Amino acid sequence: MGYINEKKQRVSERYHKDLFIIYHFGNKVILMKQLFRYARILGLAQSYSVFYGQIKELAEAEIIRREPFTAYGKKTQLHMLTLKKFGIRFIEGKGSSQSVAAVPKSNTNERILVSIFKNCYILNKLIPRIQQKCPNITVETVIELINKDRSNILQSKNQGVVFLNNILHSPTLRPFLNSDEINYEINRLTDIKQKRLMGLVGGASLSECKDQISRSPKLTKLDSYSIDSLINAHVYIAQVKIVQNKPLITLLLFDVYNKEAIYRMATQIACAFHMFGRYFNEFSLRVGIVGIDEVACRILESEAEAVVSDFFTKEIRGSRLSRILADWRVSSIEQEQIQIRFTHYDITNQYLEGIKHSNLIRK
Repeated sequence: MGYINEKKQRVSERYHKDLFIIYHFGNKVILMKQLFRYARILGLAQSYSVFYGQIKELAEAEIIRREPFTAYGKKTQLHMLTLKKFGIRFIEGKGSSQSVAAVPKSNTNERILVSIFKNCYILNKLIPRIQQKCPNITVETVIELINKDRSNILQSKNQGVVFLNNILHSPTLRPFLNSDEINYEINRLTDIKQKRLMGLVGGASLSECKDQISRSPKLTKLDSYSIDSLINAHVYIAQVKIVQNKPLITLLLFDVYNKEAIYRMATQIACAFHMFGRYFNEFSLRVGIVGIDEVACRILESEAEAVVSDFFTKEIRGSRLSRILADWRVSSIEQEQIQIRFTHYDITNQYLEGIKHSNLIRK
């Protein structure tokens, strides 16, 4: 190991918890402001000046990259941190930077926006739950609670098999599971991943594509929707627990771009409902639709509750949300199993410099 790599190794070992948080909690990217919150809570830095010195040392060693955070096409005064190849290699325990992939540069800032939503959930919802029972918070206690909740909040795209294996081997959930269907889904997703690596578009074979031509797009989506589809749509499983002798599944639907229409959100909820109907013999579903602020939350809620009436008879047929769910084969009786709540993490004020960007964000 050369002198430069020895120095990087020493710095990485000194601040390994910071690197662990960036890698696992942010999928290799995180807002500096959110990492500082973790540093204070976990006792990694007692002041911002100390924390800033640590980040400066990591950046100078080329373990992380610090750059301005761009929100919806405009730079803010905040900074985001991205793990560079040595930092990724260190966390993954690889012997060479050539054996790991760099964080790809994208034309969008989707990755950091998803990281913001995820870490808002961890910081604002999970850590207070831990603090009620244990004042000394560690990275391990956060991971332990996430695992106890059977959450996939830390998983990234195309990692749905991890969640399926976790619930399949849960003694508590076993009596409520359709194990054959879950095993079939694990094999199907694994096969799709292998085909994708072989270069087949979307992981589908030619014969599978032909089979889908004769089916309606709606039926195809309902039948093929998976945990991977859920994650790709920025929908995460926050918790699976037994309530009144029945599994209660809690989902978080992140409105990352602040442009989600209620139709698309309702479609994701309907597809998720049918998907869990394949995995579980019985269950109820709770969905939190998470916007960036109170205004966005109110807009979505008003769209969902808008009354729909028959064009000819003017007879009221229910809310727009309920009609969309019905159109996607979730009956009125089944809808009673679904609780939907609109909420927000005050991201505009906390991380987008408040009303300064409001007009830009609403476009």
